[in-house]
Amino acid sequence: MNPPLVHERLVTTALKRANLTGAFVLGKYGLSPSMACAHGCTYCDGRAERYWVDGEFDRDIVVRPNLPELLAHELPKLRERGFISIGSGITDAYQPVEQVRTIMRGCAEVIADSGLPAVVMTKNAAVTRDLDLWRRVNERSRFLLVVSLTHADDQTRAHFEPGASRVEERIDALRAFRDAGCATGVLAMPLLPGITDTDDNLGRLYDQLARIGVDFVQPGELTLRPGRQKRWFMERLADGYPGLIAEYDRLYAEERASGAPIAAYRTATASRALRHNRRVGIPFLPPHSIYRGVLHRYDEVNVLIHHMLDLYRAIGADVGRLRSAAGRYTEWLVERKARYNRRPSSRYDGLDAELIAACSGSAIPDIGDIVQNARFADLLRSVVIDRATFDYTTLRLRR
Repeated sequence: MNPPLVHERLVTTALKRANLTGAFVLGKYGLSPSMACAHGCTYCDGRAERYWVDGEFDRDIVVRPNLPELLAHELPKLRERGFISIGSGITDAYQPVEQVRTIMRGCAEVIADSGLPAVVMTKNAAVTRDLDLWRRVNERSRFLLVVSLTHADDQTRAHFEPGASRVEERIDALRAFRDAGCATGVLAMPLLPGITDTDDNLGRLYDQLARIGVDFVQPGELTLRPGRQKRWFMERLADGYPGLIAEYDRLYAEERASGAPIAAYRTATASRALRHNRRVGIPFLPPHSIYRGVLHRYDEVNVLIHHMLDLYRAIGADVGRLRSAAGRYTEWLVERKARYNRRPSSRYDGLDAELIAACSGSAIPDIGDIVQNARFADLLRSVVIDRATFDYTTLRLRR
């Protein structure tokens, strides 16, 4: 690969803000020190037209040198607790340019002093350089390292992720953060048809991750958006795996805007991967124990509800009543949050107090009236009042 060309771009804001904490790796505030990525992963949907980045995607890297300064200005003004989510689909915060520019190091220093939790998503073991700072974040609040990893060995990694860290290096990074007391997870995505979605590869990968003791492994299938991303990937696939071209043409023949393969493949791949989650006893979502007591209770409950929908759906349960209850809770939460959002001087701890009152029966509406599901209301009372933890492997409360 040619060495990257680094372009500087000053930005006016550091953080992207969400109204509610996302169920996917718990992000509330988004932070990205760069655009484009020298890892050069052949499947990256950052190459798609909808995420257009000027120049060559894996060579023309845009960095944001004033990000730490902006972050130091913005963090003290935040009114809600929430994870600062670092990483995105079109860049990697610890790609090779970070070793020279150290923008992420500067951001980590600011976050370490803020008392806020953080989550980093990366496929580069260089994240261990900042372990001292992320350990401080974890000691004051919570730090979650999420590593992208789908390969059980380094041979396929070298073909599809030429600029990313070796498999062994990523495993070592996960182990280092785990040993430091930080939560860890793996995004086993995208799984490549006929290459990394096989039982052999998944079995070896999950066994390695179980030995480390990661907190979750979340699998996901490959998406190929029609246009630049799909063309790029198919050309690279032909270089090393020409015998799979016809199968990929079949799986992605629908040319969906999302890039998703045919439904039958999605179902089969999810089922195969989740069997390995159950086999090794590792959930496929960031467990409640990671974010319990870290988020505001209203956000904690909202994440838990949406995780429960996925957890029960994965075992084939009928989630119709739960989906309705989740929708009612979220509707209540969004309506109540709107009032706090309009009053800059108000503290969101007041919304926590409203939820506690609703769950303790000392307010109208009661939590049972909000969700209209007596059994689910009892579970929420246990979580909010008794501070019980919902176990993502047994699907039971732990007190």
